[in-house]
Amino acid sequence: MSRTHRAHLRAMPLVSIVIPAYNEVESLEAAIAEASAALETVGDWEIVVVDDGSTDGTDALARSLASDRVKVEVHPENRGKGAALRTGVAASRAPVVGFTDADRPFDMEALVRAYHRLVETDADLVAGFRTNRERYSLRRRIYSGTYNRLVRALLGVPLDDVGFALKLMRRETFEAARLQSDGGFADVELIARAYRAGAKIERVGVEFTPREHGVSKMAGAASVAGILRDMALFRLGRLGGARRPRLAATVGGSE
Repeated sequence: MSRTHRAHLRAMPLVSIVIPAYNEVESLEAAIAEASAALETVGDWEIVVVDDGSTDGTDALARSLASDRVKVEVHPENRGKGAALRTGVAASRAPVVGFTDADRPFDMEALVRAYHRLVETDADLVAGFRTNRERYSLRRRIYSGTYNRLVRALLGVPLDDVGFALKLMRRETFEAARLQSDGGFADVELIARAYRAGAKIERVGVEFTPREHGVSKMAGAASVAGILRDMALFRLGRLGGARRPRLAATVGGSE
């Protein structure tokens, strides 16, 4: 029986985790292994790796790690995190979808805690936040604090650490957001659109773990400029078209 046929015979997964990867050849294998081990406690699951135009061999590594439960999608050129998330969710099957980064920014056990929080509270979306940001450099803390203040002031989202790479949600929540940003603003855009649409948002606290290999793709001048540009367009209602109605949202959880 072929691998493809066996995959079709598998039960529908309960949760799909998307891992965008851009030049993460040193981190990807460990990220998949740790996420897989954690998700075993949930039940049926799948991981969708999206290689976003890597030039360091990440695409070949991802393909070598593909299995019944690990899918691989490849962008021939770098398109950005938002584009990778849309590709990954479109390729996934589960009613609950989530994403994290390939550099393993936290203990993957937090994926399981986020899943249980989503189910137990009947939330639409669960967002992780860092409980130990003192481990960042002073410069990184200043950047992060400024960004979160801008999000609260300009977008009216009463949450902190909205850009952290742990989000889990019901598929319809992601689809309703209709993300327009191709880049790093997609994290905040998702939260902002869900909040404005009246979604029930819960949170889980996690301990951030520093990157072991490579460099952050979001800290460069071009990435920061793109995020700020998309934030301004979103604030003006010009990121992806007309303004959308605001509904009452609820935010809970501080674990």
